[in-house]
Amino acid sequence: MLFDLYAPTEGWLHRLDPRTKLAMVLAGAALLVAMDSAAALGLVLLGVHLLLLSSRVPWRQIAWVWRQLARVVIIIVAVWPLFARLPGPALLAVGPLVVTLPSVLAGVATALRVVGMSLLFFVILFTTRQDALVRGLVKLGLPFEAGLTLAIALRYIPTLTHTVEQIQEAQAARGWQVERGDVLGRLRGMIPVFVALIISVLRLSDTLGMALAVRGVGSSQPRTVWRDIRFGPWDWLALTVTIAGAAGLLYARFAWGVGAGL
Repeated sequence: MLFDLYAPTEGWLHRLDPRTKLAMVLAGAALLVAMDSAAALGLVLLGVHLLLLSSRVPWRQIAWVWRQLARVVIIIVAVWPLFARLPGPALLAVGPLVVTLPSVLAGVATALRVVGMSLLFFVILFTTRQDALVRGLVKLGLPFEAGLTLAIALRYIPTLTHTVEQIQEAQAARGWQVERGDVLGRLRGMIPVFVALIISVLRLSDTLGMALAVRGVGSSQPRTVWRDIRFGPWDWLALTVTIAGAAGLLYARFAWGVGAGL
């Protein structure tokens, strides 16, 4: 988990074509954008969780996403009602500051939308190998170099996170405490972490560049594929169900107002 987001299980999402999963993610994102109700967004978020768990993605990886988003969610829920100022029953009134129930629900809905978008993004990363992801992007018309660059960037997000944690632990073992002092003091205390991180990234970039050169990346010769990806019957079925379900829910949203209110 610290060095790769892919969950090597035998779930049904793992066996689908990356393009099918990309269509599922886009359909889910359209629903999250269209829905305004906190209850409707919560149901969509629950569906994303069930999608991951049904494909045997470990709960600890889903919880890892929640931990990364915890601070953002708390800030949104706490700050959003202060600026939304929607009319409705007042829950808190301090001078000119009035927090209403609709503004709180709007903050909860925004937080659910952010978490849902993030988990949808990780549906692909948790269930798709790096080479399959690159191949899927290339099949959609993206140049190989651009697809490889995107896949490598996504691949090294957890690696860099773990590197920062290792640096902080090493500095703490040497008596470094960033929590001491005021804000400026804490920022100055982060300088050793940033310096060590930059050095580590430069070393990683050099090693990665040599590894890619050995594998012929950048060569003018046409690239061959050992294991190509192809649409199968389950891909067509999943794609049909996804498009039909998303179209039906979007029609219900705009024609009947389902999920429109807070």
